[in-house]
Amino acid sequence: MERTGIISERFPHVVDAVFHDERGAREAATALAAKAGLSDEQIDVVRPNDPQRAEKLEPESADIFRTILRSHVALGVIGVVVGLILAGILIGAGFDFAQARPGWVYGIFAVIGGLFGMMGAGVVSVRLDHERVIAETRDASTHGEWTVVAHADSEDEKHRASELLKEYSGKVSESL
Repeated sequence: MERTGIISERFPHVVDAVFHDERGAREAATALAAKAGLSDEQIDVVRPNDPQRAEKLEPESADIFRTILRSHVALGVIGVVVGLILAGILIGAGFDFAQARPGWVYGIFAVIGGLFGMMGAGVVSVRLDHERVIAETRDASTHGEWTVVAHADSEDEKHRASELLKEYSGKVSESL
């Protein structure tokens, strides 16, 4: 998923790789910068029981808040419009219940459409695609392992980071 108007984060994709020691993690982090073209800002090394683990996994908390706002406004409005279109179709098709009270039909379908749009925005905002990476890193950190986390700005960059990390670690996971 390329960065869109709804997702405000500069680096919406995440890839992680788990290592048993610091040396392997540092080598992989250096390789990401040298071979995959990621900047130092995009690469984090999470050490065992790292107190900054959350910030390293999701460094763009302000942008995540903007994603929440944008997605709810945009998808809520889209839902309202879809609801109004469906109401117009029902009324135009000649259904008796719709033609008896067209104002109510438009209103109810607009509200229901808006609610469905907002629910979709909630799914976008929660970023469930990041959960696998977060869980892997949390588990590794609590079990004394090191993790390299790469934040990518595109599908292509995510793929490059993932392929390179697979050369260094047998345990790589990525967001959608």
